[in-house]
Amino acid sequence: MEKAKIIYSCELFDIKSKSVLKGEKKYYLADLSIYYSQNTDNRINYGPVLENVMYSYLKSKNYKISVGYIGKFECDFIARANYDDYYYIQVSKDISNKETEEREYRPFYMIKELYHRYIYLLWICYFKNEMV
Repeated sequence: MEKAKIIYSCELFDIKSKSVLKGEKKYYLADLSIYYSQNTDNRINYGPVLENVMYSYLKSKNYKISVGYIGKFECDFIARANYDDYYYIQVSKDISNKETEEREYRPFYMIKELYHRYIYLLWICYFKNEMV
């Protein structure tokens, strides 16, 4: 599927030891219509979809991308433009819930390096049962 460009693999990176975790990868769809074609109950799991969108965007901008791990916590993406130009990125639908907010920020507190850290959120507003 990788050779056919249906999915892309993303290496897992141990932030603490600064090494790639051998044999482990995370996969993202090249086209989200594949996800929607298999989505028979019309409910969207926004977490993986938003991560997939962010991965596709970073890939289109020629960033070197990996998924970061620090201990048992996952940083959704580490994007690198140059040798020392790193961005730590978390993606979430919403962080209005205290538990979700803490889960999204937790990896940032564990990372010692002072590179830029971003949380990208999806904001959806509903008004009288209509999306605006």
